[in-house]
Amino acid sequence: MFNNNKPTFLTRTATTLILAGCTSVSQAEIVSTNEINGYIKLDAIFSSENDGAGGLREQALLTLNQNEPEDEEDDLTLSAFESRIKFTHKSLGTPVGDLSAVIEGDFYSGANQNIFNLRHAYFTQDNLTLGQTWSTFMDLGALAETADFGGPAARVFVRQSQIRYTFHFAKDTLEIAAEEPLNSPDPKLPDLVAKYTWRGNFGHIAVGALYQQINDDAEEIDEAKNAFAARVSGRINLGKDNLKFAVISGEGLGRYLNFGDQASFGIVNNEIELSEQTGYKLAYQHVFTPTLRSTVRYAKTENDLDGDDMGDFSSFHINLVYNPYKPLTFGAEIIRAEKKRTQFNGLDEDLELRRFQLFGKFAF
Repeated sequence: MFNNNKPTFLTRTATTLILAGCTSVSQAEIVSTNEINGYIKLDAIFSSENDGAGGLREQALLTLNQNEPEDEEDDLTLSAFESRIKFTHKSLGTPVGDLSAVIEGDFYSGANQNIFNLRHAYFTQDNLTLGQTWSTFMDLGALAETADFGGPAARVFVRQSQIRYTFHFAKDTLEIAAEEPLNSPDPKLPDLVAKYTWRGNFGHIAVGALYQQINDDAEEIDEAKNAFAARVSGRINLGKDNLKFAVISGEGLGRYLNFGDQASFGIVNNEIELSEQTGYKLAYQHVFTPTLRSTVRYAKTENDLDGDDMGDFSSFHINLVYNPYKPLTFGAEIIRAEKKRTQFNGLDEDLELRRFQLFGKFAF
């Protein structure tokens, strides 16, 4: 008698094949890719006036940060240290969401300039980011195109370790982050950052806020200070051209602004006194043809501590960039920068930089 309740050999075989097929399909849904890219860049930098050390790391601000007993004039520097390499991994459709990881470095490694320097090392799980990357207080989309990498005034330009979560609202984003507190000698809390970005056909506008707790555990220092800063920045599309702007202001910005050109605080009467900094910048990019464009950028940073003027830094950049093939770029730039250094001991120093820079860059 035939028993309908017992699976036949063919039924069991078919079921096994179906289950195996389902498992294969489930595994096939995870798509993983690896990619290596980066660029090689050569800078030829001629300074007709350079009131700073003629070091190999030749960004305008860092040059004027140095102390030089005699003015340098008519000096030439060739550098490929900005060149970088980047490794990217992506795993899409995993049981825990989409994953990605980035490791990137260049050769801007300090005085020697010949050691591989870590720029980025982070991973993302959907909307969560962990690792070292650009501070959430930055607005990458508002950075003007300049040959002088990282050197112009009024630029928030910092990478640090952080935990960041991004909320998406159609094209807009809200980013919340806890970041490495490097401005404080004895940190107790992470730096807290929030940034909201509106995006549309007009371009984008970003509003950001930064909170820091500044501690110094020296015996004579009584209490910590809370430091607050904010920024408004963006890009406005004008046909093929664009206008980029930023206003950054607050207390204790320190290394967040201009590579830490001014300290985030000082000690006045055994108390922490926060520095006050304001920076503003405006850049206009004109596109002549699909392969030729130009950017004009002006910016200034003002610094005060306990009511004393700690010196201003201003910069002007104008360039012409030729892009005959997307990975290949050539450019020329004129830079004029000034820095007034004012010290508590009454030493005033006016530094100037006049520079012509050429570069060639190949991205891969």
